[in-house]
Amino acid sequence: MEVLQFSGLDPALFSWVAPLVMNPSVLRFNNNYPFKTTERFRWYVAVEKKRVTGFLPVEQRNGTRIINNYYIKDDGLEVLRALLDAVGETGNIQAVVQVKHEAMFAKCGFRVSHQWTNYIRMAGAGGRI
Repeated sequence: MEVLQFSGLDPALFSWVAPLVMNPSVLRFNNNYPFKTTERFRWYVAVEKKRVTGFLPVEQRNGTRIINNYYIKDDGLEVLRALLDAVGETGNIQAVVQVKHEAMFAKCGFRVSHQWTNYIRMAGAGGRI
């Protein structure tokens, strides 16, 4: 597996993720919430055999990195770990994750900081994944 990195408005990013972010099943994965990006985002895209298996858009906001939308094919823990490893040190990173992915992010060192009905805010515990 290879993890590619793109700035949020890099045209090459769109050629990799556009078929997924407009795919109805991927949108269902994201609770029908559209994916977004700006120049404040850095995207990490996992690729195997020229196919995207997951992505993490990470927004830089007020000194904190925030994961708020993501896609992990078949909820693959190894894909998530590879993406987080590419992101690097997790001490100043927060992730808003779906309730069904709490255990997966916890296995990668995140801990719950706030819970809503459908989502959980989790904070990185620091260190590398």
